[in-house]
Amino acid sequence: MNQTKLLLRTALGPAIGGTSYLVAQYLPPSPYWDAVLRAAPAGLLLLAIKPALPKGMWWWRSLVVGALNIGFFFGLLFVSAQRLSSGVSATIGALSTLFAIGFSVPVLRERIRPAQYIAAVIGVCGVALLVFRGDSSLDAIGVLAGLGSALSLGLGGVLSRRWGRPEGIGGVTFASWTLLGGGVILLPIALLAEGAPPSISLSQFGGLLWVAFGCSALAYYLLLSGLQALPISLSAPLPLLGPVSAGFFGWLIAGETLAPLQLLGGAIVLASVLAATWPRKPKASPEAVPDAPSTAVNSAPVVPLADRR
Repeated sequence: MNQTKLLLRTALGPAIGGTSYLVAQYLPPSPYWDAVLRAAPAGLLLLAIKPALPKGMWWWRSLVVGALNIGFFFGLLFVSAQRLSSGVSATIGALSTLFAIGFSVPVLRERIRPAQYIAAVIGVCGVALLVFRGDSSLDAIGVLAGLGSALSLGLGGVLSRRWGRPEGIGGVTFASWTLLGGGVILLPIALLAEGAPPSISLSQFGGLLWVAFGCSALAYYLLLSGLQALPISLSAPLPLLGPVSAGFFGWLIAGETLAPLQLLGGAIVLASVLAATWPRKPKASPEAVPDAPSTAVNSAPVVPLADRR
């Protein structure tokens, strides 16, 4: 699969995930149990599709990636959402893109173009215009929790790229390990914070089915597969599409209205993602000057370095 097709497929992950905001009203009023019920059933479904268990170091690696991308991310995100307005919480969460790009330099030794940094910053500003409300107030614990969730997601994406997958293990199986690892982290948090699992109505069950198997199983499979195959400089801006997707489907399905500033914010996010992921034209190599005929070997074949594990 070429890079453009892989980018488009990966972008479907956060685009599908953005629909979870639309069905939030149909979910149980227990955010930590909501997260457990998103992650664990989705992980079990994917594991049933492509069954395989981690071996050796992949037990703890799967737990770390699951904790960062799902467990700690969701746990801290809910603390932030309880103490801050949804607009402030979403804007702080969008900083995960900048954290991922920042982590990629020391961890992956990846070179980031200045234009990609600038595009990512502009994208975060676009998210702020899309979701921010003027009457929002700040709370220190909420802000710290939001920054922690963004840091967790940013580092989780970089480690997913750094470690890749074990040989012979596909994206479906690895996504199942990640979701189950996140569920293991979230389960004791849900028990301590909210007690026993809540009772679920029929409409809430339908909402949970979608967020578990659509917004978690499918979306995380698409996103994690892309994170492991694409440079972080290209994949990190893609989660910014989540708030844009939420706004679009809220308008299309729920009849929600979008103010001019929100439309401008959505356009800025889309433009920044395009700018950050637009393929660069390869530099033209200088025209070779013909040498005198010779039978000597002028160059050795280039041997690609093996991927780091």
